[in-house]
Amino acid sequence: MPNPSIELMRAALIAACACATCGCAAPRATSTLPSIPSHAARAATAPAVVEPLDAESAAARAIALSPRVAAAAHRLEASARRAKVVALPPDPSIAIGLGVPIDGMGGFPISLSIMEGLGWLLVADDLKDNAEREHALAARELVAASVEIAAEARRLVRSLDAARTRTRAMARAADARTELLGIERAALELGESTPIRTARLERLLAEARLAQDAAVLEERALEVALASLLAVDRVPALAVATEADARPSASTTLAVIRAHARVVRAESMLALAQSPLGSSAAIGASIQRDMEDRDWLGGMLEFSAPLFRREHELAAIRAEVAAERAELAEAERMAALEAQELELEADTARRAIEHARTAAHAAADARAAIARAAEEGEASRVELVEADAEIARAQAMEASQRIGLAGVVARIESRTATPDTAGVKEGVAP
Repeated sequence: MPNPSIELMRAALIAACACATCGCAAPRATSTLPSIPSHAARAATAPAVVEPLDAESAAARAIALSPRVAAAAHRLEASARRAKVVALPPDPSIAIGLGVPIDGMGGFPISLSIMEGLGWLLVADDLKDNAEREHALAARELVAASVEIAAEARRLVRSLDAARTRTRAMARAADARTELLGIERAALELGESTPIRTARLERLLAEARLAQDAAVLEERALEVALASLLAVDRVPALAVATEADARPSASTTLAVIRAHARVVRAESMLALAQSPLGSSAAIGASIQRDMEDRDWLGGMLEFSAPLFRREHELAAIRAEVAAERAELAEAERMAALEAQELELEADTARRAIEHARTAAHAAADARAAIARAAEEGEASRVELVEADAEIARAQAMEASQRIGLAGVVARIESRTATPDTAGVKEGVAP
């Protein structure tokens, strides 16, 4: 059952994306966003840790606490501020001059000049358009970061649940090996076994204990990761995790969204540099009083003459735009390739789980048959304990495959960001 709090949060984020794209009035790029709370404030207002902990509750708390989500929220606010800035004229510059006559005669010449930037005005529409696109992409990045964190939290819960199951199964398998070794050593003392068989069982027991230790280590690593993500001292008991299930999607990934944003920023730099009078062009007025107390009112236009650097600077910026577009194309290619790989990995992991379950059922059936035979004196205690070890190994194998599937599903779920429609302008050459 989906958690209402996380679903509400997702809906709000997705609504922010949609509004930023369509240009409706509510979350316009020029709106004033609320201040972003500190980490301590987020921890105080984050959803409480429930027990037993389920995947969706963990995801809701992880989103509320994540510094990565907070960073994306800060970038969204920054993009809104930049969008508001480009819609306004630059701050004027004021120069006040006071002269001292070198011959010591006459008054003191005074001048007052006010200069206003002009270059932005000639490319204002392009700058506003790029700022709105960057804001829309920042909103999508916030959604994508939230989705990634939620997917990671669900993966850790699912993986930890499976890891605990695997650790218990491996402990049972090692205990069965220990009992078999004890039986074999007793048989050796009675002359009913050989040192070769005893040595073989000792090796199998050592391998079982090594596998158990490795499983305990991985379980502990998952616990530490989940505790860190949820900002808790210990991980509570987990609810029985449902098997992870998600299908690959061609949705936009966080890497693609960030590549889009870099393209938009590069295009903004190019638009400003391509202003006919240069990005530093300014127009102004001045009032002056000379040493004979006469007032002068003058106007001025200041711009750089493109004699030496401008051609090369424009060429460099165009090359940067082309490079960012190439990076975007590569990010989109990798996202499409990953979608195909994830589909194959998910199907493979699900088949592996089914095979492990089949093996566990077969081992359980064999154990039941051996138990019936033992009641009739047709099977030994050794065969019964070996059957227990086989069941435990099969259960551990199934748990390992569940951990693998949880990782694949998390990568699939992290791709469910809102598809981008505010990327590179079609048909605009760098």
